[in-house]
Amino acid sequence: MKWRREKSMELRFSCVRVSACLFATAGLLVLLLSCGCVPQQGTSSEDVRKKMEYHYGAGLTYLNEGKTPQAVKELMAARALSAGNADVEHALGLAYQRKGLVEAAIAQYKRALQLNPRLTEARNNLGTAYLIKGQYDEAIAAFLQCLKDPTYATPDKAEFNLGIAYFHKKDLDKAIVHYERAIMLKPDNALALHNLGYCHETNKDYPRALSFYKKAIEADPRFKDAWLRIGLIQEDMKEYDQALKSFRRSLDFDPDFLEGLFQLGALLVRVGKVSEGLRKLELVVKADASGPLGKKAAELVQEINTDKFKGIPKVKFKEKTPTRASGTKGDK
Repeated sequence: MKWRREKSMELRFSCVRVSACLFATAGLLVLLLSCGCVPQQGTSSEDVRKKMEYHYGAGLTYLNEGKTPQAVKELMAARALSAGNADVEHALGLAYQRKGLVEAAIAQYKRALQLNPRLTEARNNLGTAYLIKGQYDEAIAAFLQCLKDPTYATPDKAEFNLGIAYFHKKDLDKAIVHYERAIMLKPDNALALHNLGYCHETNKDYPRALSFYKKAIEADPRFKDAWLRIGLIQEDMKEYDQALKSFRRSLDFDPDFLEGLFQLGALLVRVGKVSEGLRKLELVVKADASGPLGKKAAELVQEINTDKFKGIPKVKFKEKTPTRASGTKGDK
């Protein structure tokens, strides 16, 4: 069996996150003071307002902690006490999206925007939900609408998400433009730097790709995916010593990073360090026995352990496209 490594979209974009931008709890509670509440028999409007704020704040806290079921419960309680509160509807959308209920999230974002058309964060999040569903034109329309709001506090998120959308549409030129704009607005945006590097790598402009991957690492030294991409380019350039160092760096902050282990193991075998390489590959097999990476590692280990193994393996990955966009808080 002949092995070679294909540049995998799954590896390049494994760091890309859905960008929904969950705003600060204190700011949200201030907004709630101006929203209507539903008075209940025997209670004052002030009591109802306080109860709503309590449930809403608890829901946001649970969202930030990744406790989505509890968040939904609290936000539903807040909704029962509020009269058409756009912020509550928006937060419920975030919770549904976190649970993978994308259609429900889209309905919530639309409901929030009907109540408050100027709630631009909800529009950005609507765009990210469209991205997940592969409705790229609808996503682009939502993000462009965000950028028309002069009060929008985080336009870099919409620019970044536009880069993702145009990349999916195979329009690299527009993807590059929007990643560059995102970086102009937020120079330390490691995700945008990484993805811009990948666009240049796709265009076979390896020096420029390396430059942006290195900038991504400067912005986030723990960015294991950027180290991985650097190593893969160095391997293609036959700079094996440097590639080994880069793959090892991808494991510095996450020793269980399977893609890094796999590439390190495969390259160690390629350069003649078969025993060490096999140990790395066997770790991948053990950790991901039923997954695609584990299966490829198992096949490679089996080939190396047979008498038929005569050459230097290069590992091929099936090319995949990314399914997630940039940043719901708590995903990174």
